[in-house]
Amino acid sequence: MIERLHSAIVLVADLDTATRDYARLLGQPAARVETDLESGLRSSFFGLANTGLELREATNATRGSEQESKEGKKAERLGQAGLRFVCDLDDPTAALSAQGIGISKSEQCVGRMDGGALDRCYGIYVLDRAASRGNSVELVTGETVQIEPNPEGDIDPAARVRSLDHVVVMSPAPDATRDFYGEGLGLRLALDKSFEKRGVRLIFFRVGGTTVEIGAKLKVDPQPEKSDRFGGLAWQVPDIDAFQARLAADGFDVSEVRTGHKEGTRVCTVRDPVHGVPTLIIEPVQDAS
Repeated sequence: MIERLHSAIVLVADLDTATRDYARLLGQPAARVETDLESGLRSSFFGLANTGLELREATNATRGSEQESKEGKKAERLGQAGLRFVCDLDDPTAALSAQGIGISKSEQCVGRMDGGALDRCYGIYVLDRAASRGNSVELVTGETVQIEPNPEGDIDPAARVRSLDHVVVMSPAPDATRDFYGEGLGLRLALDKSFEKRGVRLIFFRVGGTTVEIGAKLKVDPQPEKSDRFGGLAWQVPDIDAFQARLAADGFDVSEVRTGHKEGTRVCTVRDPVHGVPTLIIEPVQDAS
Protein backbone atom coordinates (compact mmCIF):
# COMPACT_ATOMS: atom_id res chain seq x y z
CA MET A 1 0.00 0.00 0.00
CA ILE A 2 2.72 2.50 0.99
CA GLU A 3 5.40 2.99 -1.68
CA ARG A 4 7.55 5.74 -0.18
CA LEU A 5 7.58 8.90 1.88
CA HIS A 6 6.24 11.59 -0.43
CA SER A 7 7.25 14.54 1.76
CA ALA A 8 7.75 15.92 5.20
CA ILE A 9 5.45 18.90 5.75
CA VAL A 10 6.61 21.99 7.64
CA LEU A 11 4.12 24.67 8.65
CA VAL A 12 5.60 28.18 8.36
CA ALA A 13 4.39 31.67 9.22
CA ASP A 14 6.06 33.41 6.25
CA LEU A 15 6.22 31.19 3.17
CA ASP A 16 8.44 33.46 1.08
CA THR A 17 11.06 33.83 3.83
CA ALA A 18 10.98 30.12 4.68
CA THR A 19 11.35 29.20 1.00
CA ARG A 20 14.44 31.38 0.68
CA ASP A 21 15.93 29.96 3.90
CA TYR A 22 15.37 26.34 2.90
CA ALA A 23 16.73 26.99 -0.58
CA ARG A 24 19.92 28.17 1.14
CA LEU A 25 19.92 25.23 3.55
CA LEU A 26 19.29 22.53 0.96
CA GLY A 27 21.44 24.17 -1.69
CA GLN A 28 18.77 24.26 -4.40
CA PRO A 29 15.81 26.44 -5.39
CA ALA A 30 12.29 25.20 -4.76
CA ALA A 31 10.99 22.90 -7.48
CA ARG A 32 7.50 24.43 -7.31
CA VAL A 33 5.60 27.16 -5.50
CA GLU A 34 1.89 26.65 -5.91
CA THR A 35 -1.56 27.58 -4.64
CA ASP A 36 -4.20 25.01 -3.73
CA LEU A 37 -7.23 25.97 -5.84
CA GLU A 38 -9.72 24.83 -3.18
CA SER A 39 -8.26 26.36 -0.01
CA GLY A 40 -6.21 29.17 -1.53
CA LEU A 41 -3.22 28.19 0.62
CA ARG A 42 0.29 28.37 -0.83
CA SER A 43 3.08 25.82 -0.52
CA SER A 44 6.61 25.47 -1.81
CA PHE A 45 8.14 22.09 -2.67
CA PHE A 46 11.72 20.87 -2.70
CA GLY A 47 12.70 17.57 -4.30
CA LEU A 48 15.39 15.29 -2.86
CA ALA A 49 16.81 12.01 -4.14
CA ASN A 50 14.42 9.93 -2.02
CA THR A 51 11.55 12.19 -0.97
CA GLY A 52 10.42 15.82 -0.81
CA LEU A 53 9.86 18.72 1.54
CA GLU A 54 6.70 20.84 1.57
CA LEU A 55 6.68 24.24 3.26
CA ARG A 56 3.03 25.05 3.88
CA GLU A 57 1.83 28.52 4.84
CA ALA A 58 -0.08 28.78 8.11
CA THR A 59 -3.26 30.77 8.52
CA ASN A 60 -3.92 29.92 12.17
CA ALA A 61 -0.69 28.96 13.90
CA THR A 62 1.32 29.49 17.06
CA ARG A 63 4.63 28.28 18.40
CA GLY A 64 2.81 26.34 21.15
CA SER A 65 0.56 23.34 20.78
CA GLU A 66 -2.12 24.26 23.32
CA GLN A 67 -2.88 27.89 22.45
CA GLU A 68 -6.06 28.94 20.68
CA SER A 69 -6.75 31.47 18.00
CA LYS A 70 -8.94 34.52 18.49
CA GLU A 71 -11.79 32.54 16.95
CA GLY A 72 -11.49 29.92 19.69
CA LYS A 73 -10.07 27.21 17.43
CA LYS A 74 -6.98 25.26 18.38
CA ALA A 75 -4.07 26.82 16.56
CA GLU A 76 -1.78 24.76 14.37
CA ARG A 77 1.78 24.46 15.58
CA LEU A 78 4.55 26.04 13.54
CA GLY A 79 7.37 23.72 12.54
CA GLN A 80 7.20 20.16 11.34
CA ALA A 81 3.53 19.50 10.79
CA GLY A 82 3.10 16.12 9.15
CA LEU A 83 4.13 13.20 6.98
CA ARG A 84 2.69 12.39 3.57
CA PHE A 85 3.14 8.93 2.05
CA VAL A 86 2.62 7.79 -1.55
CA CYS A 87 -0.06 5.10 -1.74
CA ASP A 88 -0.37 2.70 -4.68
CA LEU A 89 -4.14 2.23 -4.22
CA ASP A 90 -6.65 4.45 -5.95
CA ASP A 91 -8.67 4.51 -2.73
CA PRO A 92 -7.03 3.17 0.45
CA THR A 93 -10.15 3.53 2.60
CA ALA A 94 -11.00 -0.19 2.78
CA ALA A 95 -7.40 -1.28 3.36
CA LEU A 96 -7.00 1.24 6.18
CA SER A 97 -10.35 0.33 7.71
CA ALA A 98 -9.26 -3.31 7.85
CA GLN A 99 -6.38 -2.14 10.07
CA GLY A 100 -8.66 -0.06 12.27
CA ILE A 101 -7.50 3.25 10.77
CA GLY A 102 -10.14 5.83 9.96
CA ILE A 103 -9.96 8.73 7.49
CA SER A 104 -10.89 12.20 8.67
CA LYS A 105 -10.89 13.80 5.21
CA SER A 106 -10.45 12.77 1.59
CA GLU A 107 -10.51 14.99 -1.48
CA GLN A 108 -9.17 15.54 -4.96
CA CYS A 109 -6.76 18.48 -5.06
CA VAL A 110 -5.29 20.77 -7.71
CA GLY A 111 -2.17 22.84 -7.05
CA ARG A 112 -1.53 25.65 -9.52
CA MET A 113 2.12 26.61 -9.90
CA ASP A 114 3.04 30.28 -9.66
CA GLY A 115 3.17 31.66 -13.19
CA GLY A 116 0.36 29.40 -14.39
CA ALA A 117 2.60 26.45 -15.27
CA LEU A 118 1.51 22.81 -15.18
CA ASP A 119 -1.11 22.04 -12.51
CA ARG A 120 -0.42 19.23 -10.03
CA CYS A 121 -3.48 17.02 -9.46
CA TYR A 122 -3.70 14.34 -6.77
CA GLY A 123 -5.95 12.64 -4.24
CA ILE A 124 -5.37 13.12 -0.53
CA TYR A 125 -6.48 10.97 2.41
CA VAL A 126 -5.93 12.44 5.87
CA LEU A 127 -5.78 9.76 8.56
CA ASP A 128 -7.73 10.11 11.76
CA ARG A 129 -5.39 11.49 14.42
CA ALA A 130 -6.59 9.04 17.04
CA ALA A 131 -5.13 6.27 14.87
CA SER A 132 -1.96 8.18 13.92
CA ARG A 133 -1.20 8.95 17.57
CA GLY A 134 -1.90 12.68 17.27
CA ASN A 135 0.43 13.44 14.39
CA SER A 136 -0.76 14.49 10.95
CA VAL A 137 -0.32 11.62 8.48
CA GLU A 138 -1.63 11.76 4.92
CA LEU A 139 -1.69 9.40 1.94
CA VAL A 140 -1.44 10.78 -1.59
CA THR A 141 -2.69 8.95 -4.70
CA GLY A 142 -2.61 9.54 -8.44
CA GLU A 143 -0.22 12.50 -8.42
CA THR A 144 0.20 13.86 -11.95
CA VAL A 145 3.40 15.89 -11.42
CA GLN A 146 6.34 14.49 -9.46
CA ILE A 147 8.47 16.76 -7.26
CA GLU A 148 12.03 16.35 -8.54
CA PRO A 149 15.34 17.83 -7.32
CA ASN A 150 16.08 21.23 -8.84
CA PRO A 151 19.57 21.24 -10.45
CA GLU A 152 19.69 25.04 -10.80
CA GLY A 153 22.17 27.20 -8.94
CA ASP A 154 25.94 27.29 -8.63
CA ILE A 155 26.41 25.43 -5.34
CA ASP A 156 28.82 22.48 -5.42
CA PRO A 157 26.74 19.24 -5.33
CA ALA A 158 29.02 17.98 -2.53
CA ALA A 159 27.80 20.87 -0.34
CA ARG A 160 24.11 20.34 -1.10
CA VAL A 161 21.64 18.20 0.80
CA ARG A 162 21.28 14.97 -1.17
CA SER A 163 18.45 13.18 0.61
CA LEU A 164 16.40 12.86 3.79
CA ASP A 165 18.17 10.42 6.08
CA HIS A 166 15.34 10.12 8.60
CA VAL A 167 12.40 11.84 10.22
CA VAL A 168 12.08 11.62 14.00
CA VAL A 169 8.85 10.90 15.86
CA MET A 170 9.00 11.03 19.66
CA SER A 171 6.50 8.76 21.37
CA PRO A 172 5.30 8.39 24.98
CA ALA A 173 3.86 4.98 24.00
CA PRO A 174 6.35 3.36 21.59
CA ASP A 175 4.57 0.01 21.28
CA ALA A 176 1.37 1.73 20.13
CA THR A 177 3.31 3.88 17.68
CA ARG A 178 5.18 0.84 16.40
CA ASP A 179 1.83 -0.88 15.77
CA PHE A 180 0.53 2.10 13.79
CA TYR A 181 3.48 2.42 11.40
CA GLY A 182 4.17 -1.31 11.21
CA GLU A 183 0.90 -3.24 11.30
CA GLY A 184 -1.29 -0.29 10.35
CA LEU A 185 0.62 1.24 7.44
CA GLY A 186 2.74 -1.81 6.63
CA LEU A 187 6.15 -0.12 6.82
CA ARG A 188 9.15 -2.43 7.11
CA LEU A 189 10.58 -2.68 10.61
CA ALA A 190 14.39 -2.45 10.41
CA LEU A 191 15.38 -1.97 14.07
CA ASP A 192 13.88 -2.00 17.55
CA LYS A 193 16.62 -1.55 20.11
CA SER A 194 17.17 0.02 23.53
CA PHE A 195 20.34 2.04 24.10
CA GLU A 196 20.85 2.03 27.85
CA LYS A 197 23.71 4.57 27.92
CA ARG A 198 21.68 7.08 25.92
CA GLY A 199 18.46 6.28 27.80
CA VAL A 200 16.41 5.79 24.64
CA ARG A 201 14.61 3.11 22.68
CA LEU A 202 14.80 3.57 18.91
CA ILE A 203 12.48 1.93 16.38
CA PHE A 204 13.38 2.31 12.70
CA PHE A 205 10.96 1.80 9.81
CA ARG A 206 12.42 1.84 6.30
CA VAL A 207 10.29 3.07 3.43
CA GLY A 208 11.42 3.99 -0.08
CA GLY A 209 15.00 4.85 0.80
CA THR A 210 14.37 6.83 3.97
CA THR A 211 13.65 6.06 7.62
CA VAL A 212 10.89 6.91 10.07
CA GLU A 213 12.63 6.84 13.46
CA ILE A 214 10.51 6.39 16.58
CA GLY A 215 12.24 7.57 19.75
CA ALA A 216 11.13 6.90 23.34
CA LYS A 217 12.70 7.48 26.73
CA LEU A 218 13.68 4.43 28.74
CA LYS A 219 12.57 3.95 32.35
CA VAL A 220 9.39 5.95 31.73
CA ASP A 221 6.01 4.24 31.96
CA PRO A 222 4.07 4.25 28.66
CA GLN A 223 1.43 6.96 28.38
CA PRO A 224 -0.80 5.93 25.46
CA GLU A 225 -3.26 8.74 26.23
CA LYS A 226 -0.59 11.29 25.24
CA SER A 227 0.11 12.14 21.61
CA ASP A 228 3.32 11.58 19.70
CA ARG A 229 5.22 14.61 18.48
CA PHE A 230 7.64 15.22 15.65
CA GLY A 231 11.24 15.42 16.78
CA GLY A 232 12.95 16.79 13.68
CA LEU A 233 14.49 16.06 10.31
CA ALA A 234 17.92 14.60 9.55
CA TRP A 235 19.36 15.42 6.12
CA GLN A 236 22.16 13.55 4.36
CA VAL A 237 25.06 15.30 2.60
CA PRO A 238 28.04 13.95 0.61
CA ASP A 239 30.66 16.25 2.22
CA ILE A 240 29.74 17.61 5.64
CA ASP A 241 32.84 19.80 5.91
CA ALA A 242 31.96 21.60 2.68
CA PHE A 243 28.32 21.83 3.74
CA GLN A 244 29.08 23.18 7.22
CA ALA A 245 31.52 25.75 5.84
CA ARG A 246 28.96 26.93 3.26
CA LEU A 247 26.24 27.41 5.88
CA ALA A 248 28.55 29.16 8.35
CA ALA A 249 29.65 31.57 5.61
CA ASP A 250 26.00 32.19 4.72
CA GLY A 251 25.07 33.27 8.25
CA PHE A 252 23.42 30.09 9.55
CA ASP A 253 23.73 29.16 13.21
CA VAL A 254 25.41 25.79 12.63
CA SER A 255 27.48 23.66 15.00
CA GLU A 256 30.93 22.29 14.39
CA VAL A 257 31.18 18.85 12.79
CA ARG A 258 31.26 15.99 15.33
CA THR A 259 31.19 12.19 15.39
CA GLY A 260 27.71 10.69 15.01
CA HIS A 261 26.10 7.98 17.14
CA LYS A 262 26.33 5.51 14.26
CA GLU A 263 29.90 4.35 13.76
CA GLY A 264 31.56 5.99 10.78
CA THR A 265 29.11 8.90 10.50
CA ARG A 266 29.80 12.60 11.04
CA VAL A 267 27.12 15.13 11.91
CA CYS A 268 26.39 18.76 12.66
CA THR A 269 23.32 20.61 13.94
CA VAL A 270 21.65 23.55 12.21
CA ARG A 271 19.89 25.74 14.77
CA ASP A 272 18.70 28.74 12.76
CA PRO A 273 17.00 29.63 10.46
CA VAL A 274 15.13 26.30 10.22
CA HIS A 275 11.65 27.59 11.13
CA GLY A 276 11.04 25.51 14.22
CA VAL A 277 12.37 22.19 12.93
CA PRO A 278 15.18 20.46 14.89
CA THR A 279 17.68 19.82 12.10
CA LEU A 280 20.57 17.38 11.93
CA ILE A 281 22.99 17.00 9.02
CA ILE A 282 24.62 13.60 8.47
CA GLU A 283 27.56 12.50 6.36
CA PRO A 284 27.01 8.74 6.03
CA VAL A 285 29.59 6.01 6.45
CA GLN A 286 32.12 6.38 3.65
CA ASP A 287 32.47 3.46 1.24
CA ALA A 288 35.88 1.91 1.92
CA SER A 289 36.07 0.57 -1.62
